[in-house]
Amino acid sequence: MEFNDILQRMLERIPNRYDKRPGGVFYLLLAPVAWVLGQCFYVLNWAVSLLFPDTSEGEFLDLACSAFGVDREPATFAERRIICTDSSGEPMSVPLGARFGAAGMVYAIEEELEPGNYRAVAQTSGSAGNIQIGDLLPIDGISGLGRAELGEILVAARDEETDTELRERFAQSVRETPYGGNIADYRQKVLAIDGVGAVAVFGAPALGPGQVGLVIADEQGEPAAQELITRVEERIGVNGDGIAPIGHTVTVRTSTAKAVDIAAQLVLKSGASLEVVKPYAEKAIKGYIASIGFDEPTVFYARLVSAILTSHESILDVGAVTLAGGTANLPLSKDFNQYETAKTGAVAITGVE
Repeated sequence: MEFNDILQRMLERIPNRYDKRPGGVFYLLLAPVAWVLGQCFYVLNWAVSLLFPDTSEGEFLDLACSAFGVDREPATFAERRIICTDSSGEPMSVPLGARFGAAGMVYAIEEELEPGNYRAVAQTSGSAGNIQIGDLLPIDGISGLGRAELGEILVAARDEETDTELRERFAQSVRETPYGGNIADYRQKVLAIDGVGAVAVFGAPALGPGQVGLVIADEQGEPAAQELITRVEERIGVNGDGIAPIGHTVTVRTSTAKAVDIAAQLVLKSGASLEVVKPYAEKAIKGYIASIGFDEPTVFYARLVSAILTSHESILDVGAVTLAGGTANLPLSKDFNQYETAKTGAVAITGVE
C-alpha cells in the first residue's frame, strides 16, 4: 500500500466538517504518519519476498533453500599440473608444499605425479585458478631449479554459486525424486563431487541390465581430465561401497569437444568498418556456442544467424553463413560411446562486396 492510498484512507475517517485539504491541520498531522506507514508496507512486502526461493536473494536465499537440504555451492580450488626442470632441462624434484606464482596466483605442490610433474592446488578459490599461463616463479627458494611451467588443468575450479544458479538447482531438486540409484540420484550425487560441472546418466535401456554409464564434464563444461574421472570412479565405488548401489556396474567417461567451424559474410551500414564490427560478431558466435547446454543435441543455424545479426548495430544483414560447412542445424551425438559437446572452431568473418 502506497503513501497516497494510506493518507486518503486516514482522512476518510475524519468527519467532513473539519478541514482536510492539503495544508490543513489534519492533513499536516496525518501525512508524516502515512509516509512512515508506507515505508513499513514496502519493507513488509520486501521481507515476505525473502521467504520464497523464487524471489529471495543473497543470504536469505541460502536460508530458504537450506530448509529443503539444498546449500549454496562454495568456490573451489583449481588443481593444475606443474612441470619442474633443472638448468639442463631434465625433470627435477621439488619438495611438497613448495609454492609457485604468476599473474597474481599462487599454487602449492601437493603430490608428485611422475618425475618432474606435480599436482598443485591454487591458493585462491574460484575460476581465476583456471587461467592459462606459462612460466611460474618460485616463491620459496629452490636450489637448482631451471624452470617451472604451469601445465594443464587437472580439476577445474568454479566460482561461488550465483543466486540464479542456486535457484535453478533448487527447483530441479524439489521436482525430482532422487532414490536408490535412479537417474536423479546419480545426477545429484555426481554433481556434488568437486570438479564435476555436468553429467549425463545412461541406464539399462542403453547399456544393459545392471550397467550404468556416466559422461562427465568439468566445471567449465570442457572434457574432464583423467584425474577427475579417477576421482569420480573412486566416489562411485564397487559393490555398494560408494555412491552406486549394490548390483550396479558403473563406467565413467568424459565428453568429446566437437569443434564447429563457422564462416559469415556481413552486410554493413554505409561507412561502417568491418574491422570494428568483426570482433563483436566473433564474440556473439563464441557466446552462442558456449551457451549450448551439455545435454542439448543440436546447434541451431537460425540462432547462430540471429546472434550475428544482433551483435552490432552496424550490421544490416548477413550474406552466406555456414555452420560446419553447411547451412542447416548441426546435430551432436549424445550416445554413451560418443557424447559430443559443441566448441567454437575456426571463425571467418568477411564483408559482402
